[in-house]
Amino acid sequence: MNVPIKPDTQDWDHLTRDLDKTKSAAFCGKNAAFLGSILCSMDFVWSTQLPTAATNGLILWWNPEFFKSLSIEARQTVLMHELWHPARLHFARQGNRNNDIWNYACDIRINNDLKDEGYSFVGLENSWMNSGFKPGTPEEDIYDELIKQGVKPPPNCPFGSSNPGTGDMIQCDPGDKDAYIQGINNVVRAVQQAKAAHGVGGAFGDIEQILNRFLTPVVPWEQVLHNFMRDLYLDVYTWSRRNRRFRDIYMPSTHQDEGRLSHLMYFEDVSGSISDEDVVRFNSEIRYVKEAFNPPKMSLVQFDTQITQVIELDEDTPFNRVQITGRGGTSLVPVREYIIKHKPTAVIIFTDMDCEPMATIPFEISIIWICIRNQKATVPFGKIVHIH
Repeated sequence: MNVPIKPDTQDWDHLTRDLDKTKSAAFCGKNAAFLGSILCSMDFVWSTQLPTAATNGLILWWNPEFFKSLSIEARQTVLMHELWHPARLHFARQGNRNNDIWNYACDIRINNDLKDEGYSFVGLENSWMNSGFKPGTPEEDIYDELIKQGVKPPPNCPFGSSNPGTGDMIQCDPGDKDAYIQGINNVVRAVQQAKAAHGVGGAFGDIEQILNRFLTPVVPWEQVLHNFMRDLYLDVYTWSRRNRRFRDIYMPSTHQDEGRLSHLMYFEDVSGSISDEDVVRFNSEIRYVKEAFNPPKMSLVQFDTQITQVIELDEDTPFNRVQITGRGGTSLVPVREYIIKHKPTAVIIFTDMDCEPMATIPFEISIIWICIRNQKATVPFGKIVHIH
């Protein structure tokens, strides 16, 4: 969303001072260290192109006239409301959910909590709130219930974008994965700072659980992958050659075992069932492999029902995030054919395996499958690791 950074108001200094007073509210209370860090990670922009206030997780937009119309207490409520959207990873957790209903569900969670904590909603009476959900109800559960009941967001919410009734969560450009990752990193940093300040308990404890649950898929298979890669590494210890430094003792030597990890092929499922969140996860794991092991040759191969893109990296090529090319169905047939044709020394396949299993490959090859959200999936060969 493009909005002007210049306010349409004559009392800039007075407005800025009042905003600074409102911001100071974030540094009070049991979640001060956590929310203070989130606040400092965001830019504040005045805009007349939206009626009230909104955020994309990195920027908080205020309509100056709306801000001036609120009491000091209501300004604090709006600020806290907008901070909790990125703090609770609402943008990262959305996945493929409907934008408006997800925003509605997140607002219900935030506002129910804020009201329970004693924040004022005087002047914010049309805020999206629902007493049918207890404070602390997970946003995903609220969303599912709203979908089940066919409930749509009410119009005229005091938190919102330029379109009445569409809420206050403004999505970043779908192609801007850096913004997506930055939002997650901001929360990670806030958690670390809160821990350092002994800011545990209350809502922060809930955030830590969300963050751990959300980031769990990226982390747990690293040891499996490390062991997998270690066994394939070029520099291997072997007893087959005498170590010349110890002529009287037979000790292992290190030598270049040609063909061991000389070519790692990394397949990335880019079919329609793969979300933008998954793409970010893929890029994170590719970066881990590149930085941790840096094989002489690394092929990044995207596929749906065909090979859609191939990117070749050598030891001196830095890894940058990969834009996806695909979004069709899913088939492992072109993956198998590509492996047979190019004969890499090892293969990693990221996929949800929403397709027929791969037929046997006519030669021995080390393969590790990273399977997303499909706990029942099995593979006829290789090692499989399930992530959620």
